[in-house]
Amino acid sequence: MSAIAAYSDIIFSVLLIFGLAQLAWFSVILRRRGLPGSSIQHALPPMLAVWVLMWPVYVDSQWLWPGLAVFVTLTVMARFLPQPFWQALRAAWTPTSNDPTFENTSNLLPMFHFSLALIVAGMWFQAIPEFGFGLALTLCLAMPAAFWLDRAGYLKLGFPAHPEQTLAGHVVFILLAALLLCWALHVYHGTPWQPLFIATLITAMIGSATRAIIPGEWHLPAAMLSMGLTMWLL
Repeated sequence: MSAIAAYSDIIFSVLLIFGLAQLAWFSVILRRRGLPGSSIQHALPPMLAVWVLMWPVYVDSQWLWPGLAVFVTLTVMARFLPQPFWQALRAAWTPTSNDPTFENTSNLLPMFHFSLALIVAGMWFQAIPEFGFGLALTLCLAMPAAFWLDRAGYLKLGFPAHPEQTLAGHVVFILLAALLLCWALHVYHGTPWQPLFIATLITAMIGSATRAIIPGEWHLPAAMLSMGLTMWLL
């Protein structure tokens, strides 16, 4: 093993810490310019997908946890520190009452549900890497894509738990999640996509149903759990 390979996990962790610091700074600037908290929160996961793409490259997957710990530490500091920067970060990472997905969770950490969902995906990665990798990509890419389509407001489905969700959002989520899960399995096993698509499509539909019936942002960790269990059973 070369010296670079031996220290690659440390290098990835340092790069992640630098990237998270930049994300926090950009979040504060965007909030001070008037962007709603929900928009900022759903813009962050696609950026974190760059880090998720590194997961299969880690020599020791235990190095995922320092990165997750740094992210959670930022949310703790935003929740409790009184300095203006941290209060602005809290405002950026917490939905306001005029956001369509608002729920009264002011006692929780900012980005709590997303952090919990990412931790669940990381746990799946520790147990079954191909599952956790696909689930984390789904969380960072498919979930935000569905959110932004829902914001357009076309063909609302009127679910009691999520009246703002739309048919377009759910269709895009199902297709994108199925493809991401297929690709994750292909990365680890080199298997063709076609035999995998039915199983991943069923998994994506379970995630879509979870997204519809679990209230508030709790659907994020619930979807990671239900989709992982579905993949495991299939």
